[in-house]
Amino acid sequence: MVNENGFVNKNLEAVVQIRLSNEAAVECVLDTGFNGSLLLPRKFVEDNSMLFVGHEEVDLVEGISAEIDTALAEVKWLGDEFSIRIFVSETNEALIGAEMLVDTILEIDYINSTVKITKPK
Repeated sequence: MVNENGFVNKNLEAVVQIRLSNEAAVECVLDTGFNGSLLLPRKFVEDNSMLFVGHEEVDLVEGISAEIDTALAEVKWLGDEFSIRIFVSETNEALIGAEMLVDTILEIDYINSTVKITKPK
C-alpha cells in the first residue's frame, strides 16, 4: 500500500502536502465537500509555470457561482505521477478535493493530530 501523510492543524483542518513532478510542494486542506481535484494559489501555479487551459463556472458555498481559471499540474500522488486539471485560487487557499481521494482510505486521527491517505494495491 502507498500512503500520503499529513496532520491536523490548530483549526482542526486535515492538511496534506501536494508535490509536483518538479518537487515543488504546497500544503493543502482536505475538503471532501469539494468534488474537484485541487485548488492551488495563483502565485504557486505561476511560480511553477503551469499551463493555463481555460475557465470553468463553479458553484461555491451558499449557491454562489463564479468563473475560475483552470490549469494543468504534473502531480506526484500516492506513488503515481500524472497530469491533472486544477482550479486556480485568487487567494492563498490550497485545497485537495474528493476527486483526489477516489479509491483511497482516508484516516483522520484527531487524538494524535495525524492524517493518512492510503491507496490499496
